[in-house]
Amino acid sequence: MKFIMKLFKALNSGQTPWQVTLAIVLGMVMGLTPYSGVQTVLVIFLALLLNIHFGLFLVSATFFAGIGYIFDPLFESFGYSLLSAGALKSFWTSMYNSGIMRLTYFNNTIVLGSSVIAILLALPLYFILNRVISTSRDKITVFLDRYPLLAKLGILKKSDKKDGTFRIIGLGVFVGLSVLVITVSMFVIDPLIKWSLEKGLSKATGKDVLIKSVKTSFSDASLHVNDLEVQDSNGKTNTLSIKEIVADLDFNALLLHKKHMELVQITGIGFDTPISNPKPSVAAVTKESTSIAASKTDSAFKMPSIKLPTPEDVLANADLKSVKLYNSAQKEIEEIKSKWEKISKEEFNEQTLQSYKKDLDAIKKASSSKNPAELLKLTDKVAEFKKKIDSDKAKLVSIKKDFSKDQSRIQKLIAEVKTAPSDDYNKLKSTYTLDSNGAINVVGTIFGERVKYYIAMAKKYYVMAEPYMKSEKKVEPPKPPRGEGRWIKFKEHTPSPDIYIAKVDLSGKVKTQSFTGVINDITDDQKLLGKVTTFHATSDGDVVQKFVLSGKDDRLGKDAHESVVFSAKNIASANLALSSLHIKKSDIALSGKADIYNYSSLTLGSSFNFKNAVISIDGLDKQYAGIVNDTLSGVKSFYVKADATGNLETPSIHVDTDLDKKISHALNGVFEKEAKKYTAQLKVMLDEKMKEQLKGLNGSASGLPDINALIGSQSGALDKLLSQSTGLGGSSSKNIIKNLLPF
Repeated sequence: MKFIMKLFKALNSGQTPWQVTLAIVLGMVMGLTPYSGVQTVLVIFLALLLNIHFGLFLVSATFFAGIGYIFDPLFESFGYSLLSAGALKSFWTSMYNSGIMRLTYFNNTIVLGSSVIAILLALPLYFILNRVISTSRDKITVFLDRYPLLAKLGILKKSDKKDGTFRIIGLGVFVGLSVLVITVSMFVIDPLIKWSLEKGLSKATGKDVLIKSVKTSFSDASLHVNDLEVQDSNGKTNTLSIKEIVADLDFNALLLHKKHMELVQITGIGFDTPISNPKPSVAAVTKESTSIAASKTDSAFKMPSIKLPTPEDVLANADLKSVKLYNSAQKEIEEIKSKWEKISKEEFNEQTLQSYKKDLDAIKKASSSKNPAELLKLTDKVAEFKKKIDSDKAKLVSIKKDFSKDQSRIQKLIAEVKTAPSDDYNKLKSTYTLDSNGAINVVGTIFGERVKYYIAMAKKYYVMAEPYMKSEKKVEPPKPPRGEGRWIKFKEHTPSPDIYIAKVDLSGKVKTQSFTGVINDITDDQKLLGKVTTFHATSDGDVVQKFVLSGKDDRLGKDAHESVVFSAKNIASANLALSSLHIKKSDIALSGKADIYNYSSLTLGSSFNFKNAVISIDGLDKQYAGIVNDTLSGVKSFYVKADATGNLETPSIHVDTDLDKKISHALNGVFEKEAKKYTAQLKVMLDEKMKEQLKGLNGSASGLPDINALIGSQSGALDKLLSQSTGLGGSSSKNIIKNLLPF
């Protein structure tokens, strides 16, 4: 403690105006600059080396840190304007390509803005404060003595001692602190990297990831990771384990904030290995039950029934043309019915005829008038009356024509509904056949479900890797939150991606089968690198012979394209259980290719050739079991072709196999009588359904208004009115006027 007090006193020995002023100025620069870059280390070095008042330096740095926070938005905007200035672009670009200059964080808007403002203020502030302190030292001393804390610092107390410009003890303190920081970092960096890897990988995989040890070597810039385990939730096994990872880092790239590795060696890869470092937790127990339930759900495949479904089930689940036509016809007939109900109310009503009768009575009354002027108008009124009646009669003819069309349309709809059941019957009869083209497709359905399961499993790993495969789009950095700045990038003299791993060597085991592999050119920006990511893995053993897996991740073009090609000469399978279908023994040769476009569209083609197979089906009815399994005992070889196309989320699966045909051959004889009975019942039910539909349609059609009767009635009434108006006006009016005149 005494040593620390003496050290603090020695650091605070500077009392002259320049020592105090420089302490305040350096504190200002320290406080306004928010990030700990090289410039911050330089300021601390100067504060310790120069014989200034160190306590006042700390007080000034604290004070100006608060000032800097207030003016952060101003600093950020100023820094951004400097970094985006066209005249300075070449200057910033040259600095950006220097690893040492990158350590200053100059390309952060708030760092540059605050640093430039601090430097611009430093010189004027120094001269102003130095002048003020020199001329008003006594008054300032009295003021500072009023405050106990500042008095303890002993700022500006008079002293006859002449202090030197530099202090050796400060240099020693800086060196000591530097050695301490480096030493602590060397001890802390490995646990810190280990913790970061465990946390990041656990978040990415959704499982507990544990690492035994991490060791960094600054001499050869390498990183060693030992015994990495991705643990299952059961607390007993690992989904994935890796014995050792060795990465050769590019130190120069690290200075440029890039992660480049020339070679990564991953050895001792294993799957379903026992946990060497268990991590018991309540969460693990919960995860276990959830995982087991999920795995049961994923892996459980129900055996499709090989019995014909009942006609009731077929009609309930089938997409029947007759039902669609009936619903459509019912809707259209109701619309026609509503239309003519509206027309019958609007066009055929007593008010219209009463209006015509009033007009006729008015004309008759005018014809008996003795007024010559009224008689002269009578002719025009009669003509207008007849014209209105003729117009309404023409409208009735048009209405009758439209009604006739709608009646024909209704009859056509009913006729279509009558013929639809026949089409449905033929379609259902061909659909529910006992081969790979029908709905009772035993093996094809089972293999289709298994393909869906494998695609879903592969998709889980693909989704985990997808964010790392996509290249980041170059966008304008958004306005940062308060206290943070934007990182501006400039053109590199030798452009390179932020992340680049030239080569990854892989080796490990799946159970007893060893494998090796290599991945080339992993990067976050393929277009900048000009290379696609490729991979190649091989395995050759007793279980799997001549297995080859290769592919690429191509993001050089406009559309992203991932492809995988796989093949194996022979896979010795002891037991392949597909629900109730068991292939107890077989030799399988496989090949295939999968392509994914734009991370969403899938195209998969694969083929499996089974030889020396021993096949059986469980869960059959007793009357069928013997025939089917006896037939299958003679089947030693068959093929399965599985294709998947469409959206990666919900691909369309198509499976083609000749095993279904062999099974259906055995079943056809057994089901022949039942099939005839079944098809007869199906036809009867479709006909009954049609009769119900026709009854409903005819009922709706019978509700149409009798438009023809209404037209006849209305037309007769109009003809009667027209005949009554005949003889009024015209020559009759002229004769009356002539008799009234005296000459």
